[in-house]
Amino acid sequence: MSKIAKAAKVSPATIYVYFENKEALLNKTYLFVKQEMGAEILKGLNQNLSLEKAFELIWQNYYQYAMNNPVRFAFTEQFANSPMVDRLCKEESSSYFQPLLDLFDRGKKEKVFKDISLEVFTAFTFAPLTGLIKRHLSGEVVLDEKMLKAISKIAWDAVTN
Repeated sequence: MSKIAKAAKVSPATIYVYFENKEALLNKTYLFVKQEMGAEILKGLNQNLSLEKAFELIWQNYYQYAMNNPVRFAFTEQFANSPMVDRLCKEESSSYFQPLLDLFDRGKKEKVFKDISLEVFTAFTFAPLTGLIKRHLSGEVVLDEKMLKAISKIAWDAVTN
């Protein structure tokens, strides 16, 4: 906390006025970034879009958010898998993506999406892209439009009937 206070140019006591401890600070930061990410990923989404167009929009928005916010993207990836993130924080952050969950339910009802769990759906939708974004940000891979279109189609094919 002293390093954080020093970087923020405040006393450590000031941080403790707002946050009980480091874990509380990290959880609040995580929630802030996830809320921002959710808003960006869902930008432009509406019920009038076909499932395929909505899927593509969310997928592209996710990619753009990661490219425009590499530090925040890396933070959410690291912290989401940390034992420091508490259960209530995970539940609250899920609520920021409710329209995505609604889209998934709609797709299952319309029998466009496979009858799979939400966890499997999100894994096949976002995990391949997430991994490639990490590799792109580290300079290992160059993600161009052609590759992104191919990855998007593979993700779509993985979750649809």
